[in-house]
Amino acid sequence: MKKLFTTFLMLLGGYLLTPASQAQQLYTNGNFTTGTTTKSGVVAPAGFTWSEAQNNTGETTITNSSAGYTGSKSAGYALADNFVVPAGLSWTINSLSFFSYQSGYTGTTSPFTELYVRIWRGSPAAAGSTVVYGDLITNRYAGAVSTNSYRIFNSLYPTPNTPGTTRLIWKVRANLSPAPVLPAGTYWVEWTSVVSGTLTHFYVPVTTAGARQTVGANALQFVPTTGLWTPIIDTGNPDTAPDVTIDFPFLINDATITATTVAAVGSSLRVGPVPTAENVQVEFAELRGASDLMLTDMQGRQVWAGKAPARSLAVTVPMAQLAAGVYTLSVRSAEGIDRVRVVKY
Repeated sequence: MKKLFTTFLMLLGGYLLTPASQAQQLYTNGNFTTGTTTKSGVVAPAGFTWSEAQNNTGETTITNSSAGYTGSKSAGYALADNFVVPAGLSWTINSLSFFSYQSGYTGTTSPFTELYVRIWRGSPAAAGSTVVYGDLITNRYAGAVSTNSYRIFNSLYPTPNTPGTTRLIWKVRANLSPAPVLPAGTYWVEWTSVVSGTLTHFYVPVTTAGARQTVGANALQFVPTTGLWTPIIDTGNPDTAPDVTIDFPFLINDATITATTVAAVGSSLRVGPVPTAENVQVEFAELRGASDLMLTDMQGRQVWAGKAPARSLAVTVPMAQLAAGVYTLSVRSAEGIDRVRVVKY
C-alpha cells in the first residue's frame, strides 16, 4: 500500500489525484540533553555529554526529583505521549525512537531486548479513545545505539552530587510494519519495553536548560497496581518545590508526509479526503438533480450504495468498516456518470 500512496499521481478519465509526499525524519518531541560537558567541575568522558535533571534557573536548590520514568513491560508499566498530524496531511510512519537508560548498566552493547508500541486516536486515559495501530504482543525492537550521554541528577540538591557514568542513555528504535498511515488528528504513542538482566530501566523526560518542564507537557504512565493511565508529575526537591508535568522526547523516523487531497471531477464534484481512513465527502459544486452513488471494489463488486437528493450540497460515503484497498466511486445523475478512485487505508 505504501507504493500506492507515494506514487498515486495519475490522471484517471479526467479525475486528477495529486498527493504531495516526501520521506524524512518527521517529528521530534523534545531533547534528552542540554549538551553540557562539565558539571560540578567534572568533565564528561571524551565525546559524551551530561543529561542533567533540571532545576528552575541557574544553580538553584529547586530541582526535579526524577531522572527517568519506567516503562517496564515485565512490571506492567507503559508510557504515552502525544503528537499531532496537521490538518490537510497524512503521515506514513515507519519507525519510532525513544530514549532510555538501564540503572547501573555499564555494558557497551544495548541491554534492550523487546519494545512494544501502540498508537491511539485520542488519549489512552480518555473514554472513547481507540488503538489505531499496534499491540502488546508484537516485539518491534529494532536495535539501540548509544547517545553518548549520561543521565545525572542536579548537582546541588539535596547535596552536592558528582556526575557518574552508570546511566548511559540509549536511543531505542521500534520498526512499524506494516507502516501505519495516519490522517490529520491528535494521536498518542504508547510504548513499553524489556531489558536483559534484573536492573530497572527508565525513559528520560524532555530536558530543557533552566526549566523543570516544557509548556503543555502531558505525558502519561500506565500504573499496573491501579490499572489506570495517570499524568506524570515530578514533585521536585525539596518537598516545597512546585509540582510539574513531564513530556518525553521521541522521534518519528523514516516517515512520509502525504497531502490529503481532493479529487476534482470535472467542475461539478469534489471528493475527499483522498486517501482516507474513515469516510469521504462528495461535494456538489453545482446544483444538479438527484444522484445515485455506488462504491465498488477492485473486482467490481458493490460494497455500498446511496442517494443524493436534488440540490444536495454534499453526501458522506462511509468507508471506516471497509478493508484497506482501492475503490471506485460512481456518481450517476441525469448529466451522466462520474467516476473517481478512492484509497482506503
